[in-house]
Amino acid sequence: MFDTRWRKTLRDVWGHRARTLLVVLAVALGLMGAGAILDAWALVRVTTQASYVASHPVAATLQITPLDDAFLARVRQMPGVAAARLRRTVVVTTQGPGEHKTIVLHALDDVARPDIGRLQDAQGGWPPRHGEIIIERSSLDYSGATVGMALPVAVAGQPPITLRVGGIVRDVSVAPGWMDHLVYGFTTPDTLTRLGVPSGFDELQITVSEPHPSQQGVRQLAWRIKALAEAEGRRAGAIDVPVPGRHMHAAQMDTLMLTQGGFGVLTLLVCACLIVNLMSAMLAGQRRELGIMKALGASERQLATQVLALAGALGLLAAAIALPVAAWLGRRYGGFQGELLNFPVERYAIPLWAFAAQAAVGIVLPVLAAAVPVARACRESVVAALREQALSHGPAVMRARHWLQGVPLARPQLLSLHNAFRQRQRCMLTLAALATAGSVFIGASNLRTAVEQSADLLFVNQHHDVTLRLLEPQPASRLIATANAVPGVALAEAWGGASVGLARTDGTVGNMFALLAVPRSSRLLTPAMRSGRWLRDDDANDVVIGSGLLRSDPGLTVGQPIQLTIDGRPASLRVVGIMDSGPEPVAYVSRSGFAAWRGRDLASVLRVRSVARDRDGQLDLIRRLRDAFDNQGLTVASSHLLSEERQGIEDHLQMVVSFLGVMGWVMIVVGGMGLAATMSVTVLERQREIGVLRAMGARGRTILGMVQLEGLTMALLGWLVSLPLSVPISVAMSRSFAKVMFPVPASLTPEPVGVMRWLVLVSIVSVVACAWPAQQARRMSVVKALQYE
Repeated sequence: MFDTRWRKTLRDVWGHRARTLLVVLAVALGLMGAGAILDAWALVRVTTQASYVASHPVAATLQITPLDDAFLARVRQMPGVAAARLRRTVVVTTQGPGEHKTIVLHALDDVARPDIGRLQDAQGGWPPRHGEIIIERSSLDYSGATVGMALPVAVAGQPPITLRVGGIVRDVSVAPGWMDHLVYGFTTPDTLTRLGVPSGFDELQITVSEPHPSQQGVRQLAWRIKALAEAEGRRAGAIDVPVPGRHMHAAQMDTLMLTQGGFGVLTLLVCACLIVNLMSAMLAGQRRELGIMKALGASERQLATQVLALAGALGLLAAAIALPVAAWLGRRYGGFQGELLNFPVERYAIPLWAFAAQAAVGIVLPVLAAAVPVARACRESVVAALREQALSHGPAVMRARHWLQGVPLARPQLLSLHNAFRQRQRCMLTLAALATAGSVFIGASNLRTAVEQSADLLFVNQHHDVTLRLLEPQPASRLIATANAVPGVALAEAWGGASVGLARTDGTVGNMFALLAVPRSSRLLTPAMRSGRWLRDDDANDVVIGSGLLRSDPGLTVGQPIQLTIDGRPASLRVVGIMDSGPEPVAYVSRSGFAAWRGRDLASVLRVRSVARDRDGQLDLIRRLRDAFDNQGLTVASSHLLSEERQGIEDHLQMVVSFLGVMGWVMIVVGGMGLAATMSVTVLERQREIGVLRAMGARGRTILGMVQLEGLTMALLGWLVSLPLSVPISVAMSRSFAKVMFPVPASLTPEPVGVMRWLVLVSIVSVVACAWPAQQARRMSVVKALQYE
């Protein structure tokens, strides 16, 4: 009996090869999508732990002058300090192809220290020699430089010096330079002196001995070091304390992977719907055989074991196909994410537990999906199984049939519409697969539109094209007069500013952010207020905070008094509004109030609207502005285009939006497979009906049209169901994206372009999915159809 049952199972597999292949492909496709996400996440996680943590990332950076070896030795002896080093950071510019590019240049007291901020993957000459610059590898392409070339660089107010590019190195603590539109580089203290920078170091960096410190605990340690420096007569400035042990993009990556995991689960659920349909159809075709086996003494348990073992074996075969493909995709996607985090992933292997988890899901998913139809089929009595099955129509089906009688279509078309609803469970599962695929596609389209609109909103309120930062604050009137004398300037405004920190209850100050002093009735900024109001001329002690500041201090509200540290002095201000400002923390005060607080009206930022609207024209304006300020004896520290800022934000958004588009297409493929499987089973089950129609004179093209119409009916219904289902999908995507980047409006109505695009795609999917079943039905002979059992 054992051998007979399993021989029958293998014969059934071979006899229904197309259906069996669809089950394997469905599971394999789901595992490829979900497995690639899991493999990428596991690979990035291993890389993060092995690469970032092993680099001993800096826990705090303090600006202190002067610094010497004696003070460094005392800091290293302080309780809680594991390692310390000295650094000087200088912002220089280089003349690239047609534009100035900003270089953040670092000089370290000991580049070979392995216990703090360890650099990796050095190529070429390392450590840097006098007169050389080593470029951080993620900045190399953006810099336009190559190893060995001469690179002219200049500190603001100093003549340019040519440095040789001695090599490249990886610094996993910084965001990719190509994304931030910055060039990171390393050189020697002597080279900085040659560039005109004062000798010595002005930054102290530390790591802590506590294994799992809190950010506030590290900040308190940094303030004890600050107190020590001030007690010795040293000047202490800004203190930067990142989240301990967390890369600056780690939170975005974690949230992105969580979102991706959700799409992977959706893909597996759609595949499960397809498997249920296929298993139900297979068991329906073997109804009499199961009844005969039960009559011969087979128990329900034996029959269930037979079918479920087949489902598990098909899942194992699908896993064997999917795992290598998922690993290949996962390594490439993980490599892309590694580039976003500036981590090397090529030297690390995907953990074995990821493959084990995928194999387990591949085996268990078909078994679980087949459990319900198997239980229903095995519990059917012998008499019911051997009886000729007649379709029973409930009241809803009868009402639908009565309604269809009034539709002005020919009888074959009416029959196609009726056939679409004959198997209600199969119909509902197929609609669920199509609707889920469509809702994800429309939701991704909604989010893409919302992201583009949000990016537009961030910059549509900024009406300048060029920003120049002066080395030293100057009278605002002088800056404006100098800029207005340059041809091509449509409008110029001088803004004040300072680097400030938010005072905390324990006496420490948070990380520094930009405070901008905006002129009265600014024509270059139209604030998009989220709550509260914008600044007035008499707002001497009021401040408007940007939405980016809420990421680190979510408790800030309108009307709340806050304490800021400006130029080392405390200032009590009141929050009067919150405006959308993108992911970067920023705050705004009135320039008149800021000037009254400082005692002088000086500005260090010049914002200019250009007459030229093209990039080349605006770059030419920057060069002419720099020349004009040089002629006036005013040193420009840096300059950039507004379009560069926008491109930097769009580069950050691209990874999320692109992924959503890919997942939408994956879901469409899975939904199309579900429709193809349904129509294949439908043609198989209705061979006699097709034979009768052929015997009555129906042509092959009539049969072809009936099958295509039935599939198109299912596709259009899936399109309709996907419209309301896309609303919660869009809301969930928007909330997830808000955690990754910045808030975007959640669309409560499907985006029209996405809806129409999905309508066209689902129609194409229907035609393609039904092509093979329709051809099989059209070519079926009358004799073969009427002999089918």
